[in-house]
Amino acid sequence: MKKLTLSKRERKVIVLVGTLTLVIGYVYVALILGPLGREMASLGQRVRDARQQVRALEAVVVNEPALRAQYAQWDEKVTVLRSLLPPRDEESVVLERLSNLARQTQVKIQAIFPQRSKDEQAGSTKPAATSQESSSTVEPAVYEDVLIQIDASAGYHQLGTFLSLVESEGRPMRVSSLRIVANPKEFKRHNVKLLIRAYFSTSRKGAKS
Repeated sequence: MKKLTLSKRERKVIVLVGTLTLVIGYVYVALILGPLGREMASLGQRVRDARQQVRALEAVVVNEPALRAQYAQWDEKVTVLRSLLPPRDEESVVLERLSNLARQTQVKIQAIFPQRSKDEQAGSTKPAATSQESSSTVEPAVYEDVLIQIDASAGYHQLGTFLSLVESEGRPMRVSSLRIVANPKEFKRHNVKLLIRAYFSTSRKGAKS
């Protein structure tokens, strides 16, 4: 059998064709199959995300009655708690009640007043909401707290009794801070600076005091 021999030119042609074939294959894989594969992977991830969202929505639909019942329970609790708070315009009633408790326990009040913020002292009001703010859903505040400062003179026993009565009063109040300084003029009584945080309903309709 006669051995097939190729000329130098034919070998160059074969090498060139092989090289072109490899280059075309690389270009096909890099520029076509590569992006196509990445797009398929991205599409698969989007499909999986969509399935998860569908399952979550299905769970919400199934649990809708339970969620509505839970929301109604929480709404009722908020209504009850709000009814326990005095309205903001009964601040003077709270101050008077604290003064009465001080007299009962022989705590001599020198000054009692609610602390005001700089805005309240200047008589400024909050700016009106913009159209963007009014269009968004904003949860209304259920309550607001006010710091009531009491400057007084009292002995340890009187002060302890007074604080006990404040805590057991049943009103939404708590002691925020307390500072006692010795009074050089009265050995048995001390100068007291007391801050009581009182809570008020933001609704005009509050509980009776």
